[in-house]
Amino acid sequence: MTAPSRILLVKPSALGDVIQALPVATGLKRQWPQARIDWIINDAYQDLLVGHPAIDRLVLYPRRRWKTPLCLPEVWRWARDLRQQQYDLVIDLQGLLRSGLMTAATKAPRRIGLASAREGARHFYTERIDDYPLAAAERYLCALEHLGIAPQRFDFQLKPTAPLPEPLAGRTGRYIVLHPYSRWHTKLWPWRNYQTLINQMPQQHFVLLGEGPWFPIEGENLTDLRGTLSLTTLMTVLANAQAVLSTDSGPAHLAAALEAPTLVLFGATDWHRTKPAGRKVKVLTHDVFCAPCLKRRCYRDVPMECLTGISPETVANQLSILLR
Repeated sequence: MTAPSRILLVKPSALGDVIQALPVATGLKRQWPQARIDWIINDAYQDLLVGHPAIDRLVLYPRRRWKTPLCLPEVWRWARDLRQQQYDLVIDLQGLLRSGLMTAATKAPRRIGLASAREGARHFYTERIDDYPLAAAERYLCALEHLGIAPQRFDFQLKPTAPLPEPLAGRTGRYIVLHPYSRWHTKLWPWRNYQTLINQMPQQHFVLLGEGPWFPIEGENLTDLRGTLSLTTLMTVLANAQAVLSTDSGPAHLAAALEAPTLVLFGATDWHRTKPAGRKVKVLTHDVFCAPCLKRRCYRDVPMECLTGISPETVANQLSILLR
């Protein structure tokens, strides 16, 4: 095929999915270094991609602001600007109606998307990629294979630039990050277990991160940074950690991409499909008949046994292995 000069990647969200799609951008830039590569990104995640060596321009998608009909004139101008860019190649890695409409708005001669796209998005593509039944990271790499490009799975090229926050000054490589939050209730390890874990590993220093419902947790070996970090600072904190313990969440994917030793607790979700891509990732599960159920709420008499069955002792042991 003729080398494209202008390429657009459509992957606005979510944080973990954007991270897992990064090897597509790096693969495209490696194959066609002269091409301009743009990326449609939710403005909440733009700091993740600012300055990325494979991305020349960010096209911001202000999702929160565009929730009312009053924004239709602005949306129309945004779509018109997309058309004026005259992209040769557009790749939709989101696979939803809104991303399909974004792809169609470009009027690019080649509009590629995944066959698994939902909400009718596949009808906006000129080419569809068979991506069943692969995990998320492998699905995205199918786009490179479709274009005849050999993918490199862990080619994220994320480089933290922010300094460590003041409470962690001088602690580079000498702390374990705890990220206990998720939007899904069925991804949450009981918060009391984090307190037990901290108590069981007094020789280690822990850093608590994330945003969500507050719960009490304390210890002389704990720094609580919940709700205080920007995305760029979060990257630095994760990249400099000895290890990261996380729910199945965006920060787990970010830690894995930054090559921090990462232990991810899986309950209702299927780790075979959503395991963070990285060279230093370990998954911990508890085998019960109903998992993975892929549900946001648990309706069993023994609620969330898939996670409550993972003991703090088991987690402490696995963290110790990661730290070796």
